[in-house]
Amino acid sequence: MRRPLRAGVASAVVLLGVWVATSAATAQDAAVSGPTITLDRTSMRPGERVLVTLEGFEGNAVTLAVCGNQARRGSVDCNLIASEGVRLDRDGSSTLAEYPVAAPALPCPCLVRASTKSFDQLAVVPVELLGHPVGPVVGTSAQAPLEVSVRAERDPHGLLAGLRSALGGPTHYDVEVTVRNRSAERLDGIVLAGSVGRGGEGDVTAVEVPTPGSLDPGQTWEGTVRTRLPAPVLGGFTWSVIASGAGGPVEASLQTQARPLGFVLLALVLLADVAAIAWRRAHRHRVRRSAPAAPTPVPA
Repeated sequence: MRRPLRAGVASAVVLLGVWVATSAATAQDAAVSGPTITLDRTSMRPGERVLVTLEGFEGNAVTLAVCGNQARRGSVDCNLIASEGVRLDRDGSSTLAEYPVAAPALPCPCLVRASTKSFDQLAVVPVELLGHPVGPVVGTSAQAPLEVSVRAERDPHGLLAGLRSALGGPTHYDVEVTVRNRSAERLDGIVLAGSVGRGGEGDVTAVEVPTPGSLDPGQTWEGTVRTRLPAPVLGGFTWSVIASGAGGPVEASLQTQARPLGFVLLALVLLADVAAIAWRRAHRHRVRRSAPAAPTPVPA
């Protein structure tokens, strides 16, 4: 009986040892990327041709259009009738094109916008249209200016860290956050708040995420933070990131599941130990009950 009991105690000690930890956020990386558009000059009269340089677009073609009202409401503020398509060079170099600047129906502030067909990539450059009226910017965007996404991947480094994670102990996750400016204007003061919670328990822990600060039109900010979840890392987790400071708050969330195989195996070992102890005790009790009774001594 002692051998399975010793094995169970040893297994429990190992499990407790690998569970001792606290949550923490470590090194952070961040980068800003996105397509750009530049002109050989930013002051011109309607009808003049300008030289356009396009860089960073991933599609096959973009559409150029002149927009008034700072394109606050999107394409409704742009002169789509006079827009032109430009096929992009796919050799990795910049794309050069000549574009006749057509006056929009709305007053300036004006800009030249380059966008892909699905508007997943966009870049703008402010321009001064000589002789075109200037007025106050009106209206609000039909969509949230920010697009946010979050991804969390389990990433234990080293043999000991992998063992702890396999037993449901503290586990490192790489949390990647992406923020894209979908509007045609620069957004300042962008702030991110991250959190992770255990599914259904209301236990939420803050995750420190770097702050983008400012994003130009069409730019994408990507940041990664390495977070250590405390034990027990079992079951479902909800990762959430809220972006604020540029319009209303925008939230992105992600569900992950932690299924540590080592913990399951260890639990089976402990159950097997308990079952073995119970079986041994029951077997010995049956042996005692089935043993023949000692003969009654006959008086001399």
